[in-house]
Amino acid sequence: MRHSLRSVSFLAAIILLSFTHPASAQPPILYQETHLVDPAERAPREHPVDMLRMKIEVSFDCPKGIVYGKVTHYFTPLRSHVDSIFFDGPGIKIKDAMLNGKPLQFTTDASGVTVFPGKALSWGENDSITFVYEATPRKGIYFIGWNDPRNLSRKQIWTQGEGTDNRYWIPCYDDWDDKLITETIVKFDKEYKVLSNGTKLSEKDNGDGTKTWHYRMTHRHSAYLVMLGIGKYEIEQRKTKAGVPVNLYYYPEHPEYVQPTYKYATECIDFVAKWTGIPYPWESYSNIPVQDFIYGAMENTTATIYGDFFLNDARGTLDRGYFGVDVHELTHQWFGDLITIRNGPNMWLHESHATFFPKLFTREVYGEDAYEWNRRGEHNAMVAANDGDRFPIVHTKAGGSRIYPGGSAVIGMMLYTFGEEEMRHVYHYYLSHHMYSNVETNDLYQAFQDTLGLSPDWFFEQWLYRGGVPEYTVSYQDIAKGSGHETEIDVAQTQHIDDLTRLFKMPIVFEVHYTDGSMDSKREWIEKERHIVSVPNPSSKQIAFVLFDPGDEVVKKINFKKPFSELKAQALGAPKMLDRYDAVVSFRTDSVPMEQKRDALIQVYNKETYQAIRGEIVGQLAADNTPESRAIIRRALKDTTLDVRSAALNAYRFIPQDIEPDVAMLLKDSSYNMVSTALDKLCESFPQNTAQYLDKTKDEDGMSHKVHIKWLEIKASSTQDAAALKQLVDYVSVSYEFITRQTAMDALSRLNYFDNDLLANLINALLSTNNRLAGSANGILTKYYGQTQFRNMMMAYYKSKTWEPWQKEIIDRIIK
Repeated sequence: MRHSLRSVSFLAAIILLSFTHPASAQPPILYQETHLVDPAERAPREHPVDMLRMKIEVSFDCPKGIVYGKVTHYFTPLRSHVDSIFFDGPGIKIKDAMLNGKPLQFTTDASGVTVFPGKALSWGENDSITFVYEATPRKGIYFIGWNDPRNLSRKQIWTQGEGTDNRYWIPCYDDWDDKLITETIVKFDKEYKVLSNGTKLSEKDNGDGTKTWHYRMTHRHSAYLVMLGIGKYEIEQRKTKAGVPVNLYYYPEHPEYVQPTYKYATECIDFVAKWTGIPYPWESYSNIPVQDFIYGAMENTTATIYGDFFLNDARGTLDRGYFGVDVHELTHQWFGDLITIRNGPNMWLHESHATFFPKLFTREVYGEDAYEWNRRGEHNAMVAANDGDRFPIVHTKAGGSRIYPGGSAVIGMMLYTFGEEEMRHVYHYYLSHHMYSNVETNDLYQAFQDTLGLSPDWFFEQWLYRGGVPEYTVSYQDIAKGSGHETEIDVAQTQHIDDLTRLFKMPIVFEVHYTDGSMDSKREWIEKERHIVSVPNPSSKQIAFVLFDPGDEVVKKINFKKPFSELKAQALGAPKMLDRYDAVVSFRTDSVPMEQKRDALIQVYNKETYQAIRGEIVGQLAADNTPESRAIIRRALKDTTLDVRSAALNAYRFIPQDIEPDVAMLLKDSSYNMVSTALDKLCESFPQNTAQYLDKTKDEDGMSHKVHIKWLEIKASSTQDAAALKQLVDYVSVSYEFITRQTAMDALSRLNYFDNDLLANLINALLSTNNRLAGSANGILTKYYGQTQFRNMMMAYYKSKTWEPWQKEIIDRIIK
């Protein structure tokens, strides 16, 4: 890969030399139009004033979910005559409003509050507006555990502003395209810890059982990035090599979770800073876990909130680690917080970069093979998205698969096409010239012009502003040429061509590998409908296999048929892991007898080091009952790599009798998921041994009680154990976090068990602000309502309670 990048650097130099004028003399080119109509608002939102500072003062009634607030906005008018200003604030009750300390006329509607200065405001003024208010929101700020009747749940308050939801608890200008200094003052129970953005200026004991915490930012950021995190925590403090303070929050009863969860917490900060050349741009950085988080994590400025399902012990981290999410949210401190998009179509500038840097850091920590595997996943996601529709990446309907992995793949192709060092210069310029301000895609395009003197309009056009992916059909011939031979490779672009998808232009590497272990390569631009690429072979060497785009650098579909002998040679000899993997996968559809495949697969397994390839081999050998294949399966079940053990276990619906002892060993596996899966498969395959398997796993719990819930489900299913059913019903209650509740309700649904306690717990889950929990409850309640024996019970329960209008609206969709 580094060799390819040096080749691109040389190509870039040639392009630069071809210009007749210095790059600095070129007029800037505005290039920002997508080729598919975007029905959403393209222009950034208009606003008549520039918000300079926002001071928020809040306290809470936690059981009632009430925010008592006072917010002061400091601003300057952007127009000569400002006679009204609108602030987002749906559902907020404004009790008082003041302009520069004097009463201010205002009106409210469903979306917010409009104020009317007695005298129009104008340029050059510095003004302030203060609101005193109350809010009982179901978005933006979340009260967790305060109404648990058994007092088992954690008690927390946390916020989620992205999606412009901070407007539900702060009346403010809540959009991407304005930046301001924020200040947060919180009064709360002194037994808790309170985190907000920026520097903690003070923590004052009020003498009445409460404290007041005071935080303030030193640089401007967007209002959706304002955060609060309140709960009972301990904090491990670290520093990066550059001296940035890093605060790692964790639950006091689980100090053993810190090291596996936060293993690279400071190293990733140093990595992104070094790669971009831009030091960490804020005063500190914190990570804080919260219960029932509605997403994975959120990159609030200086303080990432993440779901505590990522806060795990060493075993749990094997199944769900924080590594990628940690680096993703950290990257947003540059791409999203330091520089922020102006409007929705440019969302890829946030999310694609925050997906790209974890991939790059994966290469740093785990090596090139892991980097390639990550890249393949991104390419698959982008191809799958384009199978469904062909929205461009720069579009409000692009979808998550394009904005996250798809855009990351495009950034990877930028490195491949223009050179990694060149792109580091581009990104340094892009970030440094837009610090603490707003950007759009054209700003990145301009950085190419201003940094490298390049105008990559063709690249932005095909990968960002148009849709589709290239589809290549490839074949080759070994032909005599003079005293030697040459390999003539035929490449055709076969994707559907229209106004949205055109022919693609990309540099493609071709490699011809010979049976003596040597190789010839050539890099050519493929941009026409058909190309013939010739690779000289003057010594007439025998071809072992031919590679098109080794390492899968370019997102694409490809049809390149090869005989089994070449696939085997490629699987055994290709330098890049993905080319070996692709060859092994192609064994599945090859028509050669299983005897040939088996020998090749075992040969590759014995040589291969990367787990994805070994896992694929295990999957292909699982149905082959020969002693040779069984020996590989047994080795795989004992493999030190979780992915290989998992591939071997999951290759079977029912465990063959002869490997039962090997699978039973997994009941003591280091991975909780493996224990749960092995227990499930063993009990289904050998029900006569269920009591024995349950005894071996009776003390296992797992993160979010996953193993114990599976244990209870099997116990209840095999023995009709009433205590097991009762515990499962209890796990669905509000006393537990949402993953435990989901897992338990799924188990009870499989058992088709239903009683009034479960009904009450499911209704509570249905009304949750956590959409994942509510969605699971909705599906299960709908299933039960469809059964006559349960429908009357549900209707009677519904009629026996008094519901708020919003609750009734939700329940009425099921119980009719």
